[in-house]
Amino acid sequence: MLAAMRRVIARMSLLGVSAGACACAHPFLARDGTLVFPQKGAHGAAVVTANGLEFHDTADVPQPIIVHDPYEAWRAPIGFLVPESGRFTETSHATVVATSGLAVSLRPSDTRVPSWGGEMLVRIDVMAPAAPGAARWGEDLAIVLDGRGPDTAALCAAALGQLGGRDRVVVVDAGSGRVVVPAMPASNRSLVAAAIERHLAERSASGATRDRAGAVARALRALASDAVRRVLVLSDAPDAASDEAPKGLGNDAVPLGVVATTARGGVDVAARARTIEEFVPPTGTVAFRDVVLSFDGTPAPSHVLEASGGTARWELEGGDLALGDVRAGDERTEVVRVTIPAWTPGEAYTLHVRARFADVARGERRTMSADLPCVYDDDVERLANSRNGDVIAYASALATLARLDAAFVGGGSDAAPDALRPVARMHARSLALLARDLHDPAAAEQAAMLEALLDAN
Repeated sequence: MLAAMRRVIARMSLLGVSAGACACAHPFLARDGTLVFPQKGAHGAAVVTANGLEFHDTADVPQPIIVHDPYEAWRAPIGFLVPESGRFTETSHATVVATSGLAVSLRPSDTRVPSWGGEMLVRIDVMAPAAPGAARWGEDLAIVLDGRGPDTAALCAAALGQLGGRDRVVVVDAGSGRVVVPAMPASNRSLVAAAIERHLAERSASGATRDRAGAVARALRALASDAVRRVLVLSDAPDAASDEAPKGLGNDAVPLGVVATTARGGVDVAARARTIEEFVPPTGTVAFRDVVLSFDGTPAPSHVLEASGGTARWELEGGDLALGDVRAGDERTEVVRVTIPAWTPGEAYTLHVRARFADVARGERRTMSADLPCVYDDDVERLANSRNGDVIAYASALATLARLDAAFVGGGSDAAPDALRPVARMHARSLALLARDLHDPAAAEQAAMLEALLDAN
């Protein structure tokens, strides 16, 4: 018994918690067995770790992690910082680099970075405004998931790759009638793809009857009737879907495509993806090829750990995000995680971002660059309160859909995305309050979209 008490006291001392706070709130037991005595009037920040939400006081400064082997996996020195109040008070300011026909907007999650080292989230919006005649007008696409064939996710990705910034997409499951993705701009393709993958990973209800026509009708009701609408049914029973799905179209002349999610007759996934690409017209012609964003920091190194879309590549002093080809009229939003090395409080940290690509119209390779300035700080409360709520809320929704989840619990954690859902909802509500206080309709629209997505999944 005495040994057990000593272990509890030792854990309390490691957290910097005083047992003499007898006049404070009731003590509680953390998920890792730590007994915590909340201190009234304490200042600091909440931290999301593999053990859940923990509190760190302003004086509780983590120690830097010293890496002796260049091949050692990166570890988060501390969890994911959240304001102690659970409410963000800042929104990001975009840094935009642009050339004729292409613009890249960069929104960092932080302007103050931890002196003990850590990571930063960067929201990237890639936009290719189209000249008249270079891109089609916006359309609405309804995707109906009829069954869960092995190629469903790949075929969904093929359809989403055809859409642009002026398009919208909604996804409905034919078995449960559930809205997997509410109607949202197709620029959030990684968010949509993550929601679909999460839904497909769930075990379907046994013996559930499929209402293909009802799913088609429900999807169409979620889309604007004055826009061009298309319905794509991805089915493991394509013959039945071809017969039943048109009943949900009513008297509307809505184009309908049905594609098998399981290989039949030797038709591979690439051939079926080409069928989808013919059914869903591309947003425009290819304007820029091999678009790559490079990240490096001063001080170095700053590595790209993870990205919501594209291909992340680890370099010696930084990292690349390969986005592939960009069409005229295209628009996409991605989030990347970038490591930040430990350095001295009060000193400057700058994340350098460079875009390189081949300009099809000019027939030459080009580059453009931007810097995201930050300041090192060792005060966890100041760090948490300076975080940008709009970037955090967007990445938080991705985290609950099994994308970028390690950003919220620290590297190497096996925490389930469902454990992050309360944090994601907190971030979305915080963004809604922030939008109300700042009279920002764009932030309010984003908060409503994230809430709807969380409700659907």
